[in-house]
Order: sequence, then C-alpha cells, then structure tokens
Amino acid sequence: MNRMVAIDLKLSELLLFYKRMGVNFRESGNAEETERVIKGFSSIYETEPNTLSWMTAQRLDWPAIRASVVICSVNAELPENTDIVFIAVDKPKNAFALALREYGPKFTPHGISDTAVIGTNCEIGEDVSIGEYVVIGNGVKIGDRTRIHSHVAIHDKSTIGRDCIVHNGVVIGTEGFGYERNPDGTAFKIPHIGGVIIEDGVEIGSNSCVARGVLANTVIKKNTKIGNLTHISHNVTIGENTMITHLAHIGGKLIIENDCWIAPGSVYKQGLKIGQNSVTGLGAVVIRDVPPFDTVAGVPAKSIKKTSGE
Repeated sequence: MNRMVAIDLKLSELLLFYKRMGVNFRESGNAEETERVIKGFSSIYETEPNTLSWMTAQRLDWPAIRASVVICSVNAELPENTDIVFIAVDKPKNAFALALREYGPKFTPHGISDTAVIGTNCEIGEDVSIGEYVVIGNGVKIGDRTRIHSHVAIHDKSTIGRDCIVHNGVVIGTEGFGYERNPDGTAFKIPHIGGVIIEDGVEIGSNSCVARGVLANTVIKKNTKIGNLTHISHNVTIGENTMITHLAHIGGKLIIENDCWIAPGSVYKQGLKIGQNSVTGLGAVVIRDVPPFDTVAGVPAKSIKKTSGE
C-alpha cells in the first residue's frame, strides 16, 4: 500500500481549497464527479484506487493508473475515455504539495525526551519537541512549535526561533575552523565567543553544522531551508527564503541575500557576497561575489545567465 495517510476528502472540497489558495485550475469532471471521495495520496508510478496523485509528464501509460484524481500540467495529453478526474494547473507539484500539507499527516508535539540533556538558563517555548539524546547547552533559546530531532547538539548562546525543524545529527553553535600561528609556527585555536541566531521557520537537514561566530553571531534568517550534510561557517549571514541544498559548504563571513538557490555540492570561498535571487549551479566553486539575479556554474563559477529582476 502506497498511501501516506488515510483521509476522507471530497473532490469538491479540494477544489474549493484551491480557489481559496489562488490556484488556477481546469477540472475535467462533471458536477457529479466532484462528489467523489479521495481516501489517500499515492505516487503516479504506484497509484492506488481512490487516491490523489500528480504528474509532470506529458503522457503516461493510462491503463496502469488507478488513482481517481490526478493533478497534471495544463499541457498534458489526457485520455478521452477514463474514470480519472484531472485537475490541470500550471505547477502540478506545487498544487499537490499544498493539498498534502493541508490534508496530509499532521505532526503531534511529543514533548521533551527523557534522554535529552538541557543546560541551565534555557528558554523553551510552547509545544516544542526535543528528541532522544539531544544535548542543549546553557542559555539556549528555542521558540514555540520548533522540532528538534534526535542526536542534535545545540551549544551555548544559540537562539532558535519559532516553527523551526532541526533534523537528526545537526550541530549548532560549535566552533568554526579558525587558527593562527604561534611565533614558533605551531597553530593555536582562535576562541569563538559569538553565537548563532536562527530565525523563525528555518529548517536544517540531517548532519549539517552551523558554526558560531568568532565575535559576532552567525545568522540564518526567516524561512531559509538547508539540506543534509551542509556546513555553515562562522560569521555567515544567510537571508530570508533562501534554499541551500545538500552538501554545500558556505565559507566564513559570507553574506547570502534573500531568495537565493544553492544547488548540491556548491562551495563558497570565505568573505563573499551572494546577491538576492541568484542561483548557484551543481558543484560550483564560487570564488567571487555573485551579483543579484545572476546564475553561476562551473569551476571556478562563472555567470551563465542573468535576469532583470523585474
């Protein structure tokens, strides 16, 4: 069985939801068909009866599709004789995701695990979930409804806002890679006495690391999403609504402005400024500032596309 969750949703209710959300759609069924009931969600490649699914392909092997309602592209080639009701939209994945968020499984706060270790003078908000074997240092602040999954370490002087998600194995507030040389040439560690500020709605993927600042704070602003196995160095500032995918390395003292997209495996030299609405391609090695609305790719990264920003 491929259903994610059992639901009892009339198609007419789903269509009303899309109208409220401002989703433009064209629906293939008649008035009677809008009363059919959706019982769950399924992948278009492993569909189940009475479920809602979605597709981006222009054509499929329709006899193999058992879903009762399919969200599709406005350009999809659809069969003429079928029991499937199609909802044609400009962005099928987005429309399906909205429905899944609205009618799919809801997270239930489970409180603080008995195995979690929490330091002194911490401020923990309402409906916060803290998983097994989490270690939280002194003076940490965590906002309402934030979810800290198992085996996370949050060091002293870290602040995490409301509605954040911190996945398994994340380390927040560790010291960064900062060294100087003694007169005899041996290396010594530069003390990092800054903190980390993570604003509301941020999500950090598993086994990622956010280093604290040397003197000032490392800052991740509202609604930014960070993929698994990503390293955020000391004194970095990341703007709002930025997407940083898996395995990225963000060098120290970097400024990333709002609404940027950073593809997997990207590497950034320290001290750069990455302009708003810019895009960094797969595996790029960025050694120079990136202007706003620019797309860069390659090693070293070079501009391959510019947009006006209008």
